[in-house]
This record gives sequence, C-alpha cells and structure tokens, in this order.
Amino acid sequence: MLVVHRSERADRLVEALGDLLAVAPADPFEAEVVAVPTRGVERWLTQRLSHRLGASDEGGDEGGDEGGVCANLRFPFPGALVRQAVASACDLDPYDDPWLPERAVWPLLDLLDERRDDPGLAVLVGHLRATTPGGDADQLRRFSGLRRAADRFDHYGVHRPEMI
Repeated sequence: MLVVHRSERADRLVEALGDLLAVAPADPFEAEVVAVPTRGVERWLTQRLSHRLGASDEGGDEGGDEGGVCANLRFPFPGALVRQAVASACDLDPYDDPWLPERAVWPLLDLLDERRDDPGLAVLVGHLRATTPGGDADQLRRFSGLRRAADRFDHYGVHRPEMI
C-alpha cells in the first residue's frame, strides 16, 4: 500500500509515519519502505522514530522515551523507488535500465565518435578536446566528461523534467 503525507513541518510527518509504523505488519520479515531525499534525512528519521517505536512509558528515564528501536525499514531515494516500481510493473530488471547514467555513457561515446563534426555537438567536442591532450588519457577524460554529462541529464530529469 502506498501512503503519501504532506506537511510544511517535518515533525508532523514523523508523527504520521510513526502512527503508520506502530501497527505491526502482516509479515514481520517484510521491510517497510520510506522514501527519503538525502541520507541525512534518513538518519534523522531513524533517530526520531527510535524514540517512538518500541519505546515504553515505563522505565528509569523521565518520560521513558530513550528505549525504542527503529528497525526493518528501507530508505531508498525517490528515483530508485520509482525505478524499482516501474521495473516491477513492466517485469524488467531495474539495473538493466539503459537510461541509468553509468549505462548512458557508452552510447554517448559512440554518438560523439560518429558525429564529432556535427555543429550541434561543437561545444561539447571543443570542451573535450580542450581537456584531452591525446593518448590513453584522452579516452579516460572523454569517458569522465560524458559521464558528468549523463549525470547532469539524470539530475535534470529529476529536478527539471520540463527541460528534457
């Protein structure tokens, strides 16, 4: 089941998430999935939820909120979660996606080799020529330059899809 909550305050989102996670799942070995934008948010959520989940009001502490545990949760990034959902719906392996930046670099290298005289690619070809003096380092620098370009396209797809 997919549950979406929105709020301008993160503490309210944590309370709603804590309410959902406090109910025991039907399968105790199935991990709950919570999408997070950064690893810092993941750590913050884990700490906040550990004060709520499994914590009892009894005990030696004042308030007793230091004894909880936050476990059996997965925290993928939203893009990875969407990629996995689409792959499941289409019966594909999410790691065979040709649009992953690490996979898109190879077709970009082929395209650059085929069309290096194309005026639309002149700026990119000029940049890569300016940064590559020749030899074996030339191939490595071309790869790293196009890998950065593939990463940029991926970021634009996430943050500015209307530009793609």
